[in-house]
Amino acid sequence: MKKPYKNVFDKRRRDLLKIFAAAGIGKGLLRASPLVGGMMASRLAEAQTGPNKSVVIYVPDGALPEHWYPNEDLTSFGDMSQPYSTVASECNFLKSMGHHRGGHGVMPTIINNSWGGDSFDVNMGRILGENLPFTYVNLGVHSNGKGVLTKDNGSKVPFEDNPFNAFNRLFGNLQPGGGGNPKLNAVDAHLDAVRALKTKLGSYEQQRLDSHLTAIEETQRRLQDLGGGLSCAAASPPAEFPIEFSTFQQQAELQADIIALALECNFTASCSLALGNDGAEFTLPYLNFQNTYHSSIHGGNGGDPTYPHYRETRAHLSSLSASLIGRLRDRGILDSTIVCEVTDMGNGDAHSNTDVPLIMAGGGGAIQRGVSNAGGASYTPLHQIHTAAVALQAHQHPLYQGYESEVIPGVLT
Repeated sequence: MKKPYKNVFDKRRRDLLKIFAAAGIGKGLLRASPLVGGMMASRLAEAQTGPNKSVVIYVPDGALPEHWYPNEDLTSFGDMSQPYSTVASECNFLKSMGHHRGGHGVMPTIINNSWGGDSFDVNMGRILGENLPFTYVNLGVHSNGKGVLTKDNGSKVPFEDNPFNAFNRLFGNLQPGGGGNPKLNAVDAHLDAVRALKTKLGSYEQQRLDSHLTAIEETQRRLQDLGGGLSCAAASPPAEFPIEFSTFQQQAELQADIIALALECNFTASCSLALGNDGAEFTLPYLNFQNTYHSSIHGGNGGDPTYPHYRETRAHLSSLSASLIGRLRDRGILDSTIVCEVTDMGNGDAHSNTDVPLIMAGGGGAIQRGVSNAGGASYTPLHQIHTAAVALQAHQHPLYQGYESEVIPGVLT
C-alpha cells in the first residue's frame, strides 16, 4: 500500500508539472521569473480545497495574562491584545497554554520538534510548496542575527531584517552593470518572462497576472515613497530609509506587505515574520517608553504593579501582528492560510511557562475563528503547530505523520 502522502503530495507535484508542460512553460522561462512559476502554480492551488499556506509570527517574551486574555467570544480585550479587535473574527485565541521550553534563548525550538531538526516553516514549505520558486521566506524586524526560529538541514537560518533586500530577492532580479545607467525596477525585471507567459494563458489568467503585477508595483511604490527610491546598483537600502529602531513600525509593515504579496503570487507557501529577537534588545523610540523592550518588561515600570510600559510596548507589537493578519485578509488569501502567532514564555517578567499567549488565525472553515475557548496547560506551541499541520493536511506527509493525536481539542472544525 502506498503511503498517504504519495497519493496527495506526489500527485500535486505531478499535476503541476503537467500544467507547466501543457502550457509550454519550460525550465528557462521558470528561471527567468519566479512570477511565472507562481502564476502557473495558482492554477493548481485554486482547484484545491482547504488552506494550503502557512505563516508564523513571532512576538518575544509573552504577555501578562491579566492584561492579555479576551473573553470567549472576543467582544472584550485586555490592553495587550486590544489591537487584535480589528481582526477578531479571523482569530482563535488559545487559552491557558503551556510551553515546552519557555524562557530566553529557546527560539530555535519554538516551532521545532527537536533541537537539531528542521523547523515548521521549512517543513511546511517543502510539503505545501515543493514546486514554488521559494521553499520558505523568513523575514524579521531587528532580529539582528541573535534570534532564529528557522532551521534548515539542521542549521540556523537568520531572518532577513531589511525589507529592501527582501523585496529585491523575491521580486527584483536586478541586473546592475553593463555601462550607462542600467537601472531596472522590480517589475521591469519580469517583463520578458511575463510577455512569454501571456501568450500561453487565457483571458482570466491574464487578468490574474496583471493583478499580481499591479500588487508588485504598489508594494514597490511604498518602498520608494518611504525610502526615496531603490538603488539598482547595490542591494543595500538608500540612506533616506535607515534600518534603525526609529523605523521599526515601517519596517514591520513593509515586511508584512512582502509576505502577503509573496503568498498571493504563489512565490512560496510558507512565511515567517519575527518582531525583534528573544532577548528583546530593541527599542521603539516613537512610543512613550523609549528604553529597550526588555526594560519595559522588567525594570522600566518604576515599581508600578500595573506594568504601564510593558502594556504599551506589547500592545504595539500586537498591532503589528494584527496588521499582517489584516493584510492577508484584505488580499483575499487569509482563508487559504493558517497563521500561528508564537512566543517563548507566558508572563515575561516571570519567564513563566504558563498562560502563554498563542493565536491561530485564518484557514477558512478549517479552524474555529472569532473565539477564545480552547487550550490548556498540557498544550504547548508544538501542539499549536501540529494542529496547524493537520488543518493544512500536512499530517499525511512523513514529516508530520502521526501528529493527529496532538491536535488541540476544539480548534479544528
